[in-house]
Amino acid sequence: MDQEQLLTLAKLGAVASLGLAAVGSALGCGTAGIAAIGAWKKAYLKGKNALFTLLIFVGAPIAQTIYGMLLMMYILNKSAANPANWAAYLGVGIFGGIGMLASAWYVGKSAANACNALGETGKGLVNYLMVLGVGETVALFVMVFSMMLVS
Repeated sequence: MDQEQLLTLAKLGAVASLGLAAVGSALGCGTAGIAAIGAWKKAYLKGKNALFTLLIFVGAPIAQTIYGMLLMMYILNKSAANPANWAAYLGVGIFGGIGMLASAWYVGKSAANACNALGETGKGLVNYLMVLGVGETVALFVMVFSMMLVS
């Protein structure tokens, strides 16, 4: 293969990291958003004020898109200097992106339950945020370890 083909395959890995992480963020934010809307509806039906803080949970999974973008930029920089390692860049982009996708999706599922719990009880915000932080850490580890693999 020529240099351009190698670089194209490396770039595919870069864009995969962003695209897959963004899919996870969309799934996670959507899931949490549905739960927040349900919690707000319940509050309105009871004549209570809706908790604006539920938006924290809805937005929690979006950070994985940023991690995917950071990994993408890292792969692009590395591949420009050494396109011969295209297979490593492609693999790291795809599997790193899948790891971030799963993290975002499950942070969103946890956030959905946090919306429900906080909406009903008004208690536990810090506990719920700590749980989301653990799930978020998975994506950070994936990003950092993926970068280490292609250094």
